[in-house]
Amino acid sequence: MYKLSFFLLLLCACTQQEYADLLLQNGTIYTMQTPGAKVEALAVKGDRIVFAGARQEAEKYLGPHTQVVDLHGKTVLPGFTDAHVHPVAGGLAFLECDLADITTPDTILERLRIFARQHPEKSWVRGENFWLPAIENGNPHKNLLDAICPDRPMYVSSADGHSVWVNSKALALAGITAQTPDPANGRIERDPKTGEPTGTLREDAITLVSQHIPPYTNDERLQALRKALRMANSLGLTNLVEASADADLANTYLALSNSGELTAHVSISLYCDISKGSAGAREVIALNEKLRKLATPDVRFDQVKLFMDGVVEGKTAAMLNPYQHEHNDGIANCPPDTARVVVAMLDKAGLQVHVHAIGDRGIRQTLDAFEHAAKENGKRDSRHHIAHLHVIHPDDIARFAALGVTANFQALWATLEDTYMTDMNFPFLGPERSEWQYPVGSVARSGARLAFGSDWPVSTMNPFYAAQVAVTRRGPDSLARSPWTPQHLIDLGSVLDGYTRGGAWLSFLENESGVLEAGKLADLIVLDQDVFKCSNFQLYQTKVMMTIFRGKTVWTTQ
Repeated sequence: MYKLSFFLLLLCACTQQEYADLLLQNGTIYTMQTPGAKVEALAVKGDRIVFAGARQEAEKYLGPHTQVVDLHGKTVLPGFTDAHVHPVAGGLAFLECDLADITTPDTILERLRIFARQHPEKSWVRGENFWLPAIENGNPHKNLLDAICPDRPMYVSSADGHSVWVNSKALALAGITAQTPDPANGRIERDPKTGEPTGTLREDAITLVSQHIPPYTNDERLQALRKALRMANSLGLTNLVEASADADLANTYLALSNSGELTAHVSISLYCDISKGSAGAREVIALNEKLRKLATPDVRFDQVKLFMDGVVEGKTAAMLNPYQHEHNDGIANCPPDTARVVVAMLDKAGLQVHVHAIGDRGIRQTLDAFEHAAKENGKRDSRHHIAHLHVIHPDDIARFAALGVTANFQALWATLEDTYMTDMNFPFLGPERSEWQYPVGSVARSGARLAFGSDWPVSTMNPFYAAQVAVTRRGPDSLARSPWTPQHLIDLGSVLDGYTRGGAWLSFLENESGVLEAGKLADLIVLDQDVFKCSNFQLYQTKVMMTIFRGKTVWTTQ
């Protein structure tokens, strides 16, 4: 009797079907395993995909408690990666006077005036996401802010994060006068006749004022991250690369992860001050080792962030030749020798290096440093990447593939509809260099790996806006003109591959995410239209109907 019961139990165990918790069917499910690959149904058990294939076969996963999602013809893709984003900083902007998408001086000033009046309790009046081209030459004057609020310090950060606009009160509190020298990697804009500071600070000059602002609290950072994650999920993002973090920001992510509130994978790029040279590298390596012990399944500490230069609109991006009609070739945050030493140290420590590089000199200096690190330490699976890549010299295009460096583009910026481009970049760069701005397609055709990010809150986190610009070289809603610099166009399949498989690979998650197949995590999104079949000029209209992270619905329109 014992033997018979044992064999009956064994037989039941062998034949019992593993029912799915979730079954998606009756839509177009792109797996992204290969171009155009798709299946009819997808089954999820716990946090994993257990089946991806024909609808008839999927029925065997249908149990009494399975939630069936009838897609009604909608489209499914793997969850997207934003490979360069500032979620906490973007969320904190909601606590201040958010100036995003306001492009006229009078409206900006009125918004700041109202905010100051409504918040008498704030010791500092802060504005965020200021559209720099709204003021001629991106050089706003302190007098405009003095007229609004003369008795409290005002601090207005530009959308790109590389300039701030302050009033006289803020300058006085910071002790900035005509005699104050420019810091090594920054610039105080001055009156050409008197030398008095005008109220605009660039790059490291920003810290002369920002160090006096009261820091945000832990609760404010948590509140900010919750808001940012909600926005990210609503746009189909399930994997994020935090582009620059200190210990406080890192602990904010850990707190949400440990409380079960984190709704995306996050790879933390810890900030390293490259201007400190080897001392800066040692500091961040020590911090990384400390934080890595606290890592969770969804918070990884494997990246370090370096700023190699500034930005074109502030004339601080490091250029091989001077800006138009000037003797200024921008600011490199360290000499080439220092860059090589720092990158080699970080690489030897097994860290993935994530570099902000905008100008052609900054990009070349970064590529040189990666090449040196590979020679010094030997080649390894480093997955280093360069973000932004505003102006790449044509001679350096092929080096990305040759060195195994991922090109991390913010493709939304590659459009004439952006006044940063028309009012500042073109006149500052001149016609020849302007043809090599954001050469996404050219880099892709050279064989390099691609990833895509938003740099939010610098610009929208919406990946479909950026995808449309990448494949049309026009603004998200522009139909009226021919593509700008058509030599850099790229196909949609390559862009979506960068947002899915490419982003997962960049985060060392290729065995867990990025494609839809059995065994992978159930990170996926449901869209209202088939992006492979709609017009390229309708991509920006794509809406995310549902986002699933680790098998749980974290966003739905219903």
